Amino acid sequence: MHLAQITVENFRGISKAEVSLAGDTVLLGDNNSGKSTLLEAVELALGADRMFRRPVIDEHDFHSGAYLAKEILVEVMIVDLDEELQSRFRNNLEFWDAANRTLLSTLPGLDSDALPCVRIRFVGRYDVDEDDFEGRTWFCSPEDDAGSPTNEARSADKREFGFLLLRALRTGTRAMSMERGSLLDFVLRAFEVEVQMWENLLEKLRGVTVAGEENPEFGQILSSIDEAMKQIVAAEWADAPHLRVSELTREDLRRVLRSFMATGAAGYAAPFNHQGSGTINSLVIAMLTLIAQKRNGRVIFAIEEPEISVPPTAQKRVVDLILALGGQAIFTTHSPYVLEEFEPEQMTVTSRTHSTGELSGTRVTLPASLRVKAFRTGIRTRFCEALLARRVLVTEGDTEAASYAALAKTAARANPARFARLDTRGWAIFDAQGETNVAGFAAFFRGLGKNVASVFDQQPVDRLAEIEASSDIAFEQPYAGFEDLVLAEVPISAQRSYVDALVADGVWPAHVPEPADGTDSAYAETLKKLLPKTKGDRFAADLVSGLAEPDFPPTMASVLEGLKEASEALAPAVAEAGAESDEPGAHVGAAKEPDGGGPGT
Repeated sequence: MHLAQITVENFRGISKAEVSLAGDTVLLGDNNSGKSTLLEAVELALGADRMFRRPVIDEHDFHSGAYLAKEILVEVMIVDLDEELQSRFRNNLEFWDAANRTLLSTLPGLDSDALPCVRIRFVGRYDVDEDDFEGRTWFCSPEDDAGSPTNEARSADKREFGFLLLRALRTGTRAMSMERGSLLDFVLRAFEVEVQMWENLLEKLRGVTVAGEENPEFGQILSSIDEAMKQIVAAEWADAPHLRVSELTREDLRRVLRSFMATGAAGYAAPFNHQGSGTINSLVIAMLTLIAQKRNGRVIFAIEEPEISVPPTAQKRVVDLILALGGQAIFTTHSPYVLEEFEPEQMTVTSRTHSTGELSGTRVTLPASLRVKAFRTGIRTRFCEALLARRVLVTEGDTEAASYAALAKTAARANPARFARLDTRGWAIFDAQGETNVAGFAAFFRGLGKNVASVFDQQPVDRLAEIEASSDIAFEQPYAGFEDLVLAEVPISAQRSYVDALVADGVWPAHVPEPADGTDSAYAETLKKLLPKTKGDRFAADLVSGLAEPDFPPTMASVLEGLKEASEALAPAVAEAGAESDEPGAHVGAAKEPDGGGPGT
């Protein structure tokens, strides 16, 4: 059993979404791409105790706040039901052809691979007559003659699917409380424990006096109030004032009750949520294990950012343990260590067009030129940042990647009106490790819904066309190599200062000869030998990061300006066009070459 498809309309930041899942899944995307909203939407449909909240929804749950004109619709499909669930929901069963991604209109044949499924739909609306918000959930099948569902999905029905959204794995604030929908409440329901303590507890609390006769000073004050009241109202109306905790209701108790755990100090226990993160995560996983075992793996765990406040090795362990519980696990994450625990086909990248609110989920499919082993090996160092970003700048080498990042930081400090840091504008820099790989990786990230820019040296006509077609915006540097650009466009005075500083600081590489004399040509020749031989030491990035604005290489400055403009203006247009557009990306030419410079100089 697993959640296979989620459809959402008009919920919070999502105007429309249709996302497919295949078993265990990790949702990827930059902040505000809709990952958490998607899981919150699933909880509206499948959360067994979600309907106990009052109100179930409010104005802010409607996309753009338009609650008068629109309804919130969330539809989830649960597939591959076991025999027990098929029997329980036999009147609501449908069949899903996963290969063709269609619902069958008739019963499948004996040789069909269609999976039995149940669809549950949440409908939230504003009732004008009652001036209130309401939400109800229905089985999508069967329908009446008008096409409306006839069977409402009750809390007892939803509990059969075992959906649990863990928002607070990081603190445990609600994990061990008695609030409806808490982890402890979920465990008790899974074990069919009927908690019948409420009336006895309330009766005891009504008899507990906080202060009174046993406190002479306080008692005297209460007695004075009592005497004053009797002079105003009939004596039988004015019972002696006293303080109790009798105003607590069952719901109050659910909110305030907490589990306590030993702290290591003899005889003293503290609330569960005051424990260390390691203790909290261990106990939460233990409780999830209990649930999974009791339900024979018939669970769907949705877990937001398990990496928070957890060291890398523990992150991997947490994910491994939860994946081993059985059932389905859906994660959101910004951690490369969590991401390493998933196969590419288990990764779904979410992207949302902010102008329209449409959300898409694209499963990661590696291009033929990228082997799974290389992808997994480079998760931390190359792919993670780009997969989690909204925009990706593909460079042909590490030198360009480091140099553009470095100059962008310097330029943003020097002139923020003209330049911006790349990371601030949402650009993740990806090293394609070779000019022949630029087009392929640009197409890969663009296919995942990213806005993609490419920066590269001079290319043959056919390769240039391929890169432009794969990128939303392409920057061709008018040089045969990046070192040529630096040597041609960085003023010789800045080159001299940089070389002298390296020599004076004692960090000049021993295998590179120092300037033969004090002439400009000697310094230029020395730097020409240094940069190609020391790519891994990132001397080019170090050089450009120390430049003043008048000395910025014009080509690099032009690229940085173009990236800033693209993040402000071009990105929304690209997003609306969609990742599948066949329109080639814009080709932005380099800045005018400085006097005396040019390709190959």
